[in-house]
Amino acid sequence: VLHPFCLLHPLPPNHGLLLYQDYVKNSGRGVTVGPILGKDGRSDIFCDNENGPNFLFKNNGDGRFTDVAAESGVSDAYQHGRGVMLTDFDGNGKLDIVYGNWNGPHRIFLQTEDDEGQPRFRNIATDQFAEPSPVRTVIAADFNNDGNLKILLNNIAYRGPAPNRLYQVTYGANGQDPFVEELAIGDALEAGGHGTGGAVVDFDGDGRLELFLSHGESGEQPLSVYRLHSEKVFSDISWLRVRVLTRYGAPARGAKVALHTVLRKHSRVIDAGSGYLCQMEPVAHFGLGNDTPTRLEVLWPDTNFKIIDLKDTDANSVITINHPDNDVAATTNNSS
Repeated sequence: VLHPFCLLHPLPPNHGLLLYQDYVKNSGRGVTVGPILGKDGRSDIFCDNENGPNFLFKNNGDGRFTDVAAESGVSDAYQHGRGVMLTDFDGNGKLDIVYGNWNGPHRIFLQTEDDEGQPRFRNIATDQFAEPSPVRTVIAADFNNDGNLKILLNNIAYRGPAPNRLYQVTYGANGQDPFVEELAIGDALEAGGHGTGGAVVDFDGDGRLELFLSHGESGEQPLSVYRLHSEKVFSDISWLRVRVLTRYGAPARGAKVALHTVLRKHSRVIDAGSGYLCQMEPVAHFGLGNDTPTRLEVLWPDTNFKIIDLKDTDANSVITINHPDNDVAATTNNSS
Protein backbone atom coordinates (compact mmCIF):
# COMPACT_ATOMS: atom_id res chain seq x y z
CA VAL A 1 0.00 0.00 0.00
CA LEU A 2 1.40 3.39 -0.97
CA HIS A 3 1.45 6.06 1.71
CA PRO A 4 -0.60 9.05 0.51
CA PHE A 5 2.41 11.32 0.32
CA CYS A 6 5.09 9.02 -1.03
CA LEU A 7 6.38 8.46 -4.54
CA LEU A 8 8.13 5.58 -6.22
CA HIS A 9 11.72 6.43 -7.11
CA PRO A 10 14.41 4.66 -9.12
CA LEU A 11 16.00 1.99 -6.99
CA PRO A 12 19.51 2.60 -5.69
CA PRO A 13 21.84 -0.39 -5.47
CA ASN A 14 21.22 -3.01 -2.77
CA HIS A 15 17.62 -1.96 -2.09
CA GLY A 16 14.43 -3.97 -2.37
CA LEU A 17 11.63 -3.68 -4.87
CA LEU A 18 10.16 -0.35 -3.74
CA LEU A 19 11.72 2.72 -2.17
CA TYR A 20 9.46 5.06 -0.18
CA GLN A 21 10.41 8.70 0.02
CA ASP A 22 8.41 11.54 1.59
CA TYR A 23 6.94 13.86 -0.98
CA VAL A 24 5.38 16.59 1.16
CA LYS A 25 4.56 17.22 4.79
CA ASN A 26 0.80 17.65 4.59
CA SER A 27 -1.48 14.82 5.64
CA GLY A 28 -3.08 12.58 3.01
CA ARG A 29 -6.59 11.37 3.88
CA GLY A 30 -8.37 9.73 0.95
CA VAL A 31 -6.49 7.69 -1.65
CA THR A 32 -7.80 6.01 -4.79
CA VAL A 33 -6.06 4.34 -7.71
CA GLY A 34 -7.21 3.77 -11.28
CA PRO A 35 -6.71 4.78 -14.93
CA ILE A 36 -7.88 8.32 -14.25
CA LEU A 37 -5.99 10.22 -16.93
CA GLY A 38 -4.50 7.96 -19.57
CA LYS A 39 -6.12 5.66 -22.12
CA ASP A 40 -3.67 2.76 -21.72
CA GLY A 41 -5.02 1.47 -18.40
CA ARG A 42 -2.00 2.34 -16.27
CA SER A 43 -2.93 3.32 -12.73
CA ASP A 44 -2.82 6.96 -11.66
CA ILE A 45 -3.15 8.01 -8.00
CA PHE A 46 -5.46 10.63 -6.51
CA CYS A 47 -5.00 11.77 -2.90
CA ASP A 48 -7.22 14.32 -1.22
CA ASN A 49 -5.25 16.03 1.52
CA GLU A 50 -5.60 17.99 4.71
CA ASN A 51 -3.73 21.28 5.22
CA GLY A 52 -2.57 21.45 1.63
CA PRO A 53 -3.46 20.84 -2.02
CA ASN A 54 -4.60 17.47 -3.32
CA PHE A 55 -2.35 15.27 -5.44
CA LEU A 56 -3.17 13.76 -8.81
CA PHE A 57 -0.19 11.62 -9.75
CA LYS A 58 -0.13 10.83 -13.46
CA ASN A 59 1.53 7.53 -14.32
CA ASN A 60 4.39 8.28 -16.71
CA GLY A 61 4.72 4.61 -17.67
CA ASP A 62 8.33 4.30 -16.48
CA GLY A 63 7.73 3.82 -12.76
CA ARG A 64 7.56 7.57 -12.17
CA PHE A 65 4.56 9.78 -11.43
CA THR A 66 3.97 13.49 -12.05
CA ASP A 67 1.61 15.57 -9.92
CA VAL A 68 -0.84 17.30 -12.28
CA ALA A 69 -3.51 18.27 -9.73
CA ALA A 70 -3.11 22.03 -10.16
CA GLU A 71 -3.28 22.14 -13.96
CA SER A 72 -6.09 19.57 -13.98
CA GLY A 73 -8.23 21.64 -11.62
CA VAL A 74 -8.47 19.34 -8.58
CA SER A 75 -5.91 20.82 -6.15
CA ASP A 76 -8.59 22.26 -3.79
CA ALA A 77 -5.71 23.70 -1.77
CA TYR A 78 -7.65 25.23 1.13
CA GLN A 79 -9.93 22.30 2.02
CA HIS A 80 -9.50 19.11 4.05
CA GLY A 81 -10.33 16.00 2.04
CA ARG A 82 -11.78 12.78 3.40
CA GLY A 83 -13.62 10.01 1.51
CA VAL A 84 -13.12 9.74 -2.26
CA MET A 85 -14.29 7.55 -5.13
CA LEU A 86 -13.76 7.19 -8.89
CA THR A 87 -16.62 6.61 -11.32
CA ASP A 88 -18.15 7.99 -14.53
CA PHE A 89 -21.18 10.18 -13.89
CA ASP A 90 -21.79 11.54 -17.39
CA GLY A 91 -21.15 8.47 -19.54
CA ASN A 92 -18.27 9.94 -21.57
CA GLY A 93 -15.94 7.10 -20.60
CA LYS A 94 -13.64 9.37 -18.59
CA LEU A 95 -13.28 8.79 -14.86
CA ASP A 96 -14.71 11.47 -12.59
CA ILE A 97 -13.76 12.14 -8.96
CA VAL A 98 -16.18 12.64 -6.08
CA TYR A 99 -15.00 13.38 -2.56
CA GLY A 100 -15.99 15.05 0.68
CA ASN A 101 -14.18 17.83 2.54
CA TRP A 102 -14.20 17.87 6.33
CA ASN A 103 -16.64 20.66 7.27
CA GLY A 104 -16.00 22.14 3.84
CA PRO A 105 -17.68 22.07 0.43
CA HIS A 106 -17.98 18.60 -1.11
CA ARG A 107 -16.94 18.10 -4.74
CA ILE A 108 -18.14 16.27 -7.85
CA PHE A 109 -15.41 16.74 -10.45
CA LEU A 110 -16.40 15.78 -14.00
CA GLN A 111 -13.49 15.05 -16.31
CA THR A 112 -13.33 16.82 -19.66
CA GLU A 113 -10.37 17.99 -21.75
CA ASP A 114 -9.00 21.28 -23.00
CA ASP A 115 -8.41 22.33 -26.61
CA GLU A 116 -5.11 20.44 -26.62
CA GLY A 117 -6.68 17.22 -25.36
CA GLN A 118 -5.30 17.49 -21.82
CA PRO A 119 -7.49 16.29 -18.93
CA ARG A 120 -9.37 18.97 -17.06
CA PHE A 121 -11.90 18.66 -14.21
CA ARG A 122 -14.97 20.80 -13.55
CA ASN A 123 -16.96 20.84 -10.30
CA ILE A 124 -20.71 20.27 -10.82
CA ALA A 125 -21.68 19.90 -7.16
CA THR A 126 -24.89 21.77 -6.35
CA ASP A 127 -25.03 24.09 -3.35
CA GLN A 128 -27.10 21.45 -1.56
CA PHE A 129 -24.60 18.68 -2.24
CA ALA A 130 -21.64 20.92 -1.40
CA GLU A 131 -23.08 21.96 1.97
CA PRO A 132 -20.27 21.34 4.50
CA SER A 133 -20.51 18.46 6.95
CA PRO A 134 -18.15 16.38 9.12
CA VAL A 135 -17.88 13.81 6.35
CA ARG A 136 -15.91 10.60 6.53
CA THR A 137 -16.79 8.16 3.78
CA VAL A 138 -18.12 8.87 0.28
CA ILE A 139 -19.67 6.04 -1.74
CA ALA A 140 -20.96 6.15 -5.33
CA ALA A 141 -23.15 3.18 -6.29
CA ASP A 142 -26.49 2.30 -7.88
CA PHE A 143 -28.47 0.93 -4.94
CA ASN A 144 -31.81 0.50 -6.74
CA ASN A 145 -30.39 -0.54 -10.14
CA ASP A 146 -32.25 2.14 -12.09
CA GLY A 147 -29.12 3.07 -14.06
CA ASN A 148 -28.36 6.27 -12.14
CA LEU A 149 -25.55 6.45 -9.61
CA LYS A 150 -26.21 7.52 -6.03
CA ILE A 151 -23.70 9.27 -3.77
CA LEU A 152 -23.72 8.57 -0.05
CA LEU A 153 -22.10 11.10 2.28
CA ASN A 154 -21.41 9.28 5.54
CA ASN A 155 -20.88 11.74 8.41
CA ILE A 156 -19.67 11.52 11.99
CA ALA A 157 -21.71 13.19 14.75
CA TYR A 158 -19.22 15.88 15.70
CA ARG A 159 -20.31 18.60 18.10
CA GLY A 160 -23.94 17.79 17.33
CA PRO A 161 -26.07 15.64 15.01
CA ALA A 162 -24.69 14.97 11.53
CA PRO A 163 -27.13 12.88 9.47
CA ASN A 164 -25.93 10.91 6.49
CA ARG A 165 -27.03 12.21 3.07
CA LEU A 166 -27.94 10.46 -0.18
CA TYR A 167 -27.99 12.01 -3.65
CA GLN A 168 -28.90 10.76 -7.09
CA VAL A 169 -26.84 11.75 -10.12
CA THR A 170 -29.16 11.43 -13.11
CA TYR A 171 -27.53 10.98 -16.49
CA GLY A 172 -27.83 14.07 -18.68
CA ALA A 173 -28.69 13.34 -22.32
CA ASN A 174 -27.31 15.20 -25.35
CA GLY A 175 -24.17 16.40 -23.59
CA GLN A 176 -25.94 18.05 -20.68
CA ASP A 177 -24.45 17.85 -17.19
CA PRO A 178 -25.89 15.20 -14.88
CA PHE A 179 -28.67 16.36 -12.57
CA VAL A 180 -27.87 16.09 -8.84
CA GLU A 181 -30.75 15.83 -6.35
CA GLU A 182 -31.09 14.71 -2.74
CA LEU A 183 -33.04 11.54 -1.94
CA ALA A 184 -34.70 10.36 1.25
CA ILE A 185 -32.13 8.06 2.84
CA GLY A 186 -34.48 6.13 5.11
CA ASP A 187 -33.12 4.21 8.10
CA ALA A 188 -29.52 4.99 7.13
CA LEU A 189 -29.97 8.62 8.24
CA GLU A 190 -28.09 7.96 11.52
CA ALA A 191 -28.17 11.57 12.73
CA GLY A 192 -26.24 10.63 15.86
CA GLY A 193 -23.98 8.09 14.18
CA HIS A 194 -20.24 8.19 14.75
CA GLY A 195 -19.47 7.13 11.19
CA THR A 196 -15.91 6.09 10.45
CA GLY A 197 -16.23 4.08 7.26
CA GLY A 198 -18.54 2.23 4.93
CA ALA A 199 -18.73 -0.12 1.98
CA VAL A 200 -21.23 -1.56 -0.48
CA VAL A 201 -21.44 -5.25 -1.32
CA ASP A 202 -24.02 -7.74 -2.57
CA PHE A 203 -24.12 -9.91 0.55
CA ASP A 204 -26.92 -12.26 -0.51
CA GLY A 205 -26.29 -12.52 -4.26
CA ASP A 206 -29.63 -11.04 -5.31
CA GLY A 207 -28.05 -8.38 -7.54
CA ARG A 208 -28.87 -5.52 -5.16
CA LEU A 209 -26.22 -3.77 -3.09
CA GLU A 210 -26.27 -3.67 0.68
CA LEU A 211 -24.72 -0.80 2.64
CA PHE A 212 -22.32 -1.57 5.49
CA LEU A 213 -21.41 1.26 7.90
CA SER A 214 -18.86 1.22 10.72
CA HIS A 215 -18.79 3.51 13.75
CA GLY A 216 -16.48 4.44 16.58
CA GLU A 217 -13.67 6.84 17.37
CA SER A 218 -15.61 9.34 19.51
CA GLY A 219 -18.16 6.82 20.81
CA GLU A 220 -18.82 3.09 20.76
CA GLN A 221 -21.59 2.08 18.36
CA PRO A 222 -22.45 -1.18 16.57
CA LEU A 223 -21.93 -1.89 12.90
CA SER A 224 -24.93 -1.23 10.64
CA VAL A 225 -26.10 -3.14 7.57
CA TYR A 226 -28.84 -1.69 5.35
CA ARG A 227 -30.65 -3.12 2.36
CA LEU A 228 -32.89 -1.50 -0.25
CA HIS A 229 -36.41 -0.92 1.06
CA SER A 230 -38.85 -3.49 -0.32
CA GLU A 231 -41.02 -0.70 -1.74
CA LYS A 232 -38.09 0.30 -3.98
CA VAL A 233 -37.55 -3.20 -5.43
CA PHE A 234 -39.08 -3.63 -8.89
CA SER A 235 -39.10 -6.91 -10.83
CA ASP A 236 -38.56 -5.25 -14.22
CA ILE A 237 -35.29 -3.58 -13.17
CA SER A 238 -32.13 -5.38 -14.32
CA TRP A 239 -28.49 -5.39 -13.27
CA LEU A 240 -25.09 -6.79 -14.24
CA ARG A 241 -22.06 -7.55 -12.08
CA VAL A 242 -18.57 -8.03 -13.52
CA ARG A 243 -15.61 -9.71 -11.82
CA VAL A 244 -12.26 -9.00 -13.52
CA LEU A 245 -9.26 -11.18 -12.70
CA THR A 246 -5.50 -10.82 -13.03
CA ARG A 247 -3.42 -13.44 -14.81
CA TYR A 248 -3.02 -15.10 -11.41
CA GLY A 249 -6.74 -15.26 -10.71
CA ALA A 250 -6.87 -12.44 -8.15
CA PRO A 251 -9.25 -9.46 -8.42
CA ALA A 252 -7.81 -7.02 -10.96
CA ARG A 253 -8.00 -3.95 -8.75
CA GLY A 254 -7.55 -0.78 -10.79
CA ALA A 255 -9.00 -2.31 -13.96
CA LYS A 256 -11.56 -0.22 -15.84
CA VAL A 257 -14.81 -1.83 -16.99
CA ALA A 258 -16.97 -0.09 -19.61
CA LEU A 259 -20.46 -1.43 -20.22
CA HIS A 260 -22.25 -0.47 -23.42
CA THR A 261 -26.02 -0.74 -23.42
CA VAL A 262 -28.65 0.10 -26.00
CA LEU A 263 -29.09 3.58 -24.52
CA ARG A 264 -25.68 4.65 -23.18
CA LYS A 265 -22.25 3.82 -21.79
CA HIS A 266 -21.33 3.15 -18.14
CA SER A 267 -17.81 2.92 -16.67
CA ARG A 268 -16.56 1.57 -13.36
CA VAL A 269 -13.20 0.81 -11.74
CA ILE A 270 -12.48 -2.43 -9.91
CA ASP A 271 -11.96 -0.72 -6.59
CA ALA A 272 -8.36 -0.17 -5.50
CA GLY A 273 -9.02 2.17 -2.60
CA SER A 274 -11.91 4.49 -1.90
CA GLY A 275 -14.05 5.98 0.82
CA TYR A 276 -12.21 6.74 4.04
CA LEU A 277 -10.64 3.94 6.08
CA CYS A 278 -12.35 1.44 3.78
CA GLN A 279 -12.47 -0.25 0.39
CA MET A 280 -15.33 -1.53 -1.77
CA GLU A 281 -15.82 -5.06 -3.09
CA PRO A 282 -13.69 -5.82 -6.21
CA VAL A 283 -16.72 -6.04 -8.52
CA ALA A 284 -18.06 -3.64 -11.15
CA HIS A 285 -21.78 -3.33 -10.37
CA PHE A 286 -24.10 -1.87 -13.00
CA GLY A 287 -27.76 -1.03 -12.59
CA LEU A 288 -29.48 -1.34 -15.96
CA GLY A 289 -33.00 -0.12 -15.28
CA ASN A 290 -34.97 -1.24 -18.35
CA ASP A 291 -31.90 -1.02 -20.60
CA THR A 292 -30.18 -3.94 -22.37
CA PRO A 293 -26.44 -4.75 -22.19
CA THR A 294 -24.62 -5.14 -25.51
CA ARG A 295 -20.84 -5.11 -24.92
CA LEU A 296 -18.17 -5.06 -22.23
CA GLU A 297 -14.73 -3.48 -22.59
CA VAL A 298 -12.11 -4.27 -19.96
CA LEU A 299 -8.80 -2.41 -19.60
CA TRP A 300 -6.24 -3.90 -17.20
CA PRO A 301 -3.55 -1.87 -15.36
CA ASP A 302 -0.91 -3.75 -17.37
CA THR A 303 -2.49 -2.25 -20.56
CA ASN A 304 -4.16 -5.47 -21.72
CA PHE A 305 -7.60 -5.00 -23.26
CA LYS A 306 -10.54 -7.25 -24.00
CA ILE A 307 -13.97 -6.84 -25.63
CA ILE A 308 -16.85 -9.18 -24.79
CA ASP A 309 -20.11 -9.14 -26.74
CA LEU A 310 -23.18 -9.63 -24.57
CA LYS A 311 -26.65 -11.08 -25.10
CA ASP A 312 -29.98 -10.03 -23.66
CA THR A 313 -29.83 -13.05 -21.36
CA ASP A 314 -26.62 -11.77 -19.73
CA ALA A 315 -28.67 -9.28 -17.71
CA ASN A 316 -29.17 -10.23 -14.05
CA SER A 317 -25.96 -12.23 -13.91
CA VAL A 318 -22.41 -12.16 -12.61
CA ILE A 319 -19.81 -12.31 -15.39
CA THR A 320 -16.20 -13.26 -14.70
CA ILE A 321 -13.60 -11.86 -17.12
CA ASN A 322 -10.26 -13.65 -17.14
CA HIS A 323 -7.00 -11.95 -18.05
CA PRO A 324 -6.09 -12.27 -21.77
CA ASP A 325 -2.94 -14.22 -20.87
CA ASN A 326 -5.17 -16.99 -19.53
CA ASP A 327 -7.09 -17.09 -22.83
CA VAL A 328 -10.25 -18.41 -21.21
CA ALA A 329 -13.69 -17.26 -22.26
CA ALA A 330 -15.83 -15.22 -19.91
CA THR A 331 -18.01 -17.24 -17.57
CA THR A 332 -21.51 -16.29 -16.54
CA ASN A 333 -23.39 -17.07 -13.35
CA ASN A 334 -26.98 -16.22 -14.24
CA SER A 335 -29.13 -15.33 -11.26
CA SER A 336 -32.38 -14.49 -13.03
